[in-house]
Amino acid sequence: MMAIGSPERMRELPKIKAGLQQLADPRRTSNADAERLLKELPVVTWLMHAVHGNEISSPDAAIALAYHLLAARQDPAVEAILKESIVLIDPLQNPDGRARFLNSTLLGRASSPDPEPGAAEHDEPWPGGRSNHYLFDMNRDWFALTQPETRGRIRIYLEWFPQVVADLHEMGGDSTYFFAPPADPLNPHISKEQVALFDLLGRANARRFDEKGFAYFTREIFDSFYPGYGESWPSFHGSVGMTYEMASARGLVYRRSDETLLTFADGVLRHFTAGLTTAETVARNRVRFLREFMEYRRSAVREGEQGPVRAYLLLPGPDPARSERLARLVAAQGIEARRSLEPVKVGEATAPEGTFILPVAQPAGRLLRTLMDPHTPQPDDFLKEQERRRKKRLPDQIYDVTAWSLPQVYDVQVLAASSAVNVRTVALAPAPDSGSASLVAARVGYLLPWGSGTAETVVGA
Repeated sequence: MMAIGSPERMRELPKIKAGLQQLADPRRTSNADAERLLKELPVVTWLMHAVHGNEISSPDAAIALAYHLLAARQDPAVEAILKESIVLIDPLQNPDGRARFLNSTLLGRASSPDPEPGAAEHDEPWPGGRSNHYLFDMNRDWFALTQPETRGRIRIYLEWFPQVVADLHEMGGDSTYFFAPPADPLNPHISKEQVALFDLLGRANARRFDEKGFAYFTREIFDSFYPGYGESWPSFHGSVGMTYEMASARGLVYRRSDETLLTFADGVLRHFTAGLTTAETVARNRVRFLREFMEYRRSAVREGEQGPVRAYLLLPGPDPARSERLARLVAAQGIEARRSLEPVKVGEATAPEGTFILPVAQPAGRLLRTLMDPHTPQPDDFLKEQERRRKKRLPDQIYDVTAWSLPQVYDVQVLAASSAVNVRTVALAPAPDSGSASLVAARVGYLLPWGSGTAETVVGA
């Protein structure tokens, strides 16, 4: 990942990161300190490219944008970006899939590129380049954290707390270009202020695309309901997360159904344009993006102090390792989790010592709620429209899955506390990259109770 800013900003990176960490936790930031941080800090824009390895134009756009930001002279847009912001550029999220795609494309290519969709160079053999080495779609992994690439990006996010995250993709060759605002339904934990910033960035990109004669659309397809995307997960921490989608040539040139030719260079130029426009718009609205990020996290704390659920309690149950694994997974996402050192009374129930407590009154409280609640509601008008479409045997308008409650996935019993939990606790550390534990060497053997923890245990040397 590249971090680009003015020389003055780059010399102060440790101080800037510390300031961003402070801004991200309004419980420990006085109003005076908050105003000082809003005045001093750069806004951070994170541009991520090619999580799907066969979506090939955005990595070249990333390199072009990095070069432009470093090499341009007397360019007002670049000067504003460098002065007011830090731009993080992740140029290639999925090198495994890209290598697989390039290999199949080069094997199928003749002396000159063939634009026909049925040509061998456009026909990827299984498994294609979309997934990583483990054949996993990493754009569904942001709360499951099954892949090392995702865990690395979560650590980057929690180190920088970027105010804007844009994930650059490709879609079918007969389409055009998509940018925010997203389609319905929105996840209910996306705030109206974030929606207003979607509109700000969308209108800025629309103006730039209009100037260049680039076709585009908004709102029609890609929603932000499911929290496992690279663009949606950051939104529940307070960022403005967005998907950008470019029609794909899936090679150097592609013949569309209307007989026009779409080239690889077309994709590079449009992704470059959207990335530059986004970085400029964010920089020119630095204080607004910083303030809305801070207010999102501040209001999450207030909601947690006033809402019907004040804490989620993960009971050890018959397989305590499974409950701990879930609690550490949550903690790895920047959500505060604690282990009780004594029994916890919740209404008529009593949770035993060792129960994991996840308080809702915290800056990441909305992310916690969307991961833990058994049901995430959709707007009534959207549901009525889906029912109408179902009766007419039309496809639904949801882009991905609509249910993902982690306690149900892990088969862990949860108690929802309606008041603050006040017992002795100890903070829980995030899960390490490897879930395995080591045993000391044995002379004869091991006798272990079976469970998910035992299944992950390895014998030490």
